[in-house]
Amino acid sequence: MNPFGIAWIQIETFSHATEDIEKVKSVLSKFFSFDISFNENKTYGHFGNEITIINVELSKNKEIKDFVSNFLTIVDKSYILETLEKRLDADGILFIRMGKERVFNDDFTIDDNGDILISMKFVTYPKSREKVIENGKLLFGN
Repeated sequence: MNPFGIAWIQIETFSHATEDIEKVKSVLSKFFSFDISFNENKTYGHFGNEITIINVELSKNKEIKDFVSNFLTIVDKSYILETLEKRLDADGILFIRMGKERVFNDDFTIDDNGDILISMKFVTYPKSREKVIENGKLLFGN
């Protein structure tokens, strides 16, 4: 386990048929200081329009450490700290959203209606929401 107590990280967004999928991938790439591979799943919207769900999953300690180190330099840590408890679910997963257009313009403002979803799974033994909150405060409090 990495020093952050994070088991995995997932970054996910979607690309509508009217969007350039490579451009959407380049937006997600802004979160990484290393090469990544994208998973793509095609689906269809309510009116039959094609939608591609794009995600990146990190589970290797080095990737998680590198991602978190980079993420902490671009995000408003104090805002995450203030809203930490409402961003955590019962399983210790932290959810953060940002908008594609903003990230495209190098604006990493948290937007709870954004279409980029970043999920981080915190693990504690024994399982404890209080310990996850404590670990989150340590991580984002620096």
